[in-house]
Order: sequence, then structure tokens, then C-alpha cells
Amino acid sequence: MQIIIAESKANTLLELEQTVSNLGHQIVGTVSTGDTAIKLTKQLNPDLVLVDLDLKGEMKGVDAGKTITEDLNVPVIFITVFTKNCLTKSLQLPEDAVTISQPVKQDHLKFAISNVMDKKMRN
Repeated sequence: MQIIIAESKANTLLELEQTVSNLGHQIVGTVSTGDTAIKLTKQLNPDLVLVDLDLKGEMKGVDAGKTITEDLNVPVIFITVFTKNCLTKSLQLPEDAVTISQPVKQDHLKFAISNVMDKKMRN
């Protein structure tokens, strides 16, 4: 799969790059802001975008992820330090949003990718 990573913290980005590569996927771009995540997704049309909720710039990860999913029809996995229950209520994430907690473990990311791709196939 071709994946874009939207992450503003350098150390977390390195960990994500390693984990994604270990799973055999190709990273086609990395960005640190919501606006550039949307622009790069439009340009490259990846299979998946990993979006940290705490991005730099005016547009936060929640808004970027929603735009990428709803307007560009590219699946998103949200990355956060919070639990899904907190996110769904406080940030208005969609009920069916796929989230993964930091630090990202390889088996958790593998499961999340499988989950989001199964969801895409059903739609």
C-alpha cells in the first residue's frame, strides 16, 4: 500500500516510518500540517493516510482527516494519545473512525490497516 503520514513530531514520525516499512508498505509522503496533508493526498491519491490529531498549523488533524475521508475518499487512521471514547465525544470524530494510540505498536497498526481496508471494501 502507498501511505502518507501526517505527523508533526519528528521522533514519532521516525517510529511510524519504521513501523509502516516493517509491515511492507511504501511511504509516499510525510507532512506536518493538515493543509499539506490534504494537498499531498490530492496529488498522490494514496491508499491510506495516517493522521496525528495534533498537527501543526491552523487545521488540526481531525479536520484534515475528515476532509481526506469525506471529500477525497481516501481512508484515514487517526493517531492519538487519547482513547477512542474521549475522541468521539470531544472532537466529533465519526463513530466508525479508526483510531490508534501512541506509541504505535506494529501489531496494532497492522490490525488498524486491515480494519480500515475492510471498511473501504464494504462501502
